[in-house]
Amino acid sequence: MKTSKLYIYICLGLSLASCSKALDINDNPNNPTASTPQLVFPQALVATARAVSTFNSYGSQLVGYRANGGGVSGWGSIISYNFTTTDFNGLWSTSYDIINDLKYVENTAQVGNQMDFYYSAKLLKAYNFMNLVDTYNDIPYTDALKGIASLTPKYDKAEDIYKSLGSQLDSVITYFKTSSSAQIFKSSDFLYKGDNIKWAQLANTLKLKMLIKAKNKIQFDKATLDDVGFISSDVIVDPGFAKNDGKQNPMWNSWAYLFDGSTITAASQYAPTPYIMAFYNGTTLTDNGRIALVYKSGASTPVNQLGYQQDDAGRGATPSSWFLGTDATTYTGKGILKGSTAGQPIMLLSESYFLQAEAAITGLVSGDVTTLFENGIKASYNYLNFNESDVTTVSASDLTTFLTTYKTANPTSALVNIALATTDEKKLEAIITQKYIAFNFIFSHEAWNEYRRTKYPAISGAPSTANKYKTFVSITSEATAADKLPTRIMYPNTEYNYNSANVPVIDKYTSKIFWAK
Repeated sequence: MKTSKLYIYICLGLSLASCSKALDINDNPNNPTASTPQLVFPQALVATARAVSTFNSYGSQLVGYRANGGGVSGWGSIISYNFTTTDFNGLWSTSYDIINDLKYVENTAQVGNQMDFYYSAKLLKAYNFMNLVDTYNDIPYTDALKGIASLTPKYDKAEDIYKSLGSQLDSVITYFKTSSSAQIFKSSDFLYKGDNIKWAQLANTLKLKMLIKAKNKIQFDKATLDDVGFISSDVIVDPGFAKNDGKQNPMWNSWAYLFDGSTITAASQYAPTPYIMAFYNGTTLTDNGRIALVYKSGASTPVNQLGYQQDDAGRGATPSSWFLGTDATTYTGKGILKGSTAGQPIMLLSESYFLQAEAAITGLVSGDVTTLFENGIKASYNYLNFNESDVTTVSASDLTTFLTTYKTANPTSALVNIALATTDEKKLEAIITQKYIAFNFIFSHEAWNEYRRTKYPAISGAPSTANKYKTFVSITSEATAADKLPTRIMYPNTEYNYNSANVPVIDKYTSKIFWAK
């Protein structure tokens, strides 16, 4: 990591009071060098949620959710995949900044009635470290966040980090299963209001996710799931986002409107791809219910194959193809970009169900694969129907009607009617494909992770405009891999500048994340 930046951040931020002595500064009440867990934890939770938007933008162009629009040039590595060390650097720096704050909470919350902060911070650290490992593979872990004690931190093996994070989550589950949250934590916890069982279930769901990805590659200290269960609703962080500068929902602020009502015109430079649209418009699958909630103009939304730059290339809508409305005050409050005051999810209930469905195939969890799979589809539709106030607008009977209609519209497809899948591999394809649809422009990085892990949803044929419904690969790809896709992005240039001796040697076209297929 950029050690000079990180050291300054540690010393001048809220994370390490002892740096005041190292810098020999005077006490200044207007520039504090120390804080409290109840103040730092909430902002770290919000920062974790805000980071989802950045990861989503990174993944959306790689996994086929969006492409370059027509009438714009200079796309560079976005369409060539010839990534450099300056691409996507915010993923690295932002994640370590968040983890640094969470480490501060851990260090200062190990006494008395503040242990709730300690374990919730441990959970969020695991969440953020997982994002980093899934993006970069080996990263600084045991030597990270030590300030001047480790200016050039070593890189730990991704497998070792995953194993450690699994044990961390085990301790979180054990604590929250038996604890009763203190009032000081309840008043700071705007995610679960101090509901200890929900925290335990979130940790258990993250552990399930780790086991699914790495169970055949790592010997976890505990290779089973706890009986506390899994999340029962979308995990939405809502600190009170508001239509003010710096306080808006991060997805809205990136893809719809700024706080003053000015349009994010850059969003119009991107268009959905024919590949993802095919899962709605009848080409691959028919999904009239979700297409109306995902895209501004439904099946009429302009599309473009990634890398195609001719004059007739599709062009995104203003402010966004993924925005349901006409201006900053007239919108539905549903879909993907719900509004400036909407909460930001850090995990979807649909993902939990799809994880459980995959785990049920191998017996890792109990439950009926078909039921869990169909619950995942319904949960996806339900989230899109959440309004700006984070309240669902559909009933249980509406969800059942949607599922029935969806299955009827695709009577011969095992991707919808999983009972038609004749093998476990076909069931896996159906599960990951539906997860791909549920993640569309919401958790794009997770869809990219799942594609690299399973090679689903399936793509076929050479990248070309003629093959646009069968592959999301850029027609100007420079990747040397067989599927013409990159396997990863590069470590940031700050690492090569400040920690070059420890940076692993990688190739963006051949070096894979440890769980990748």
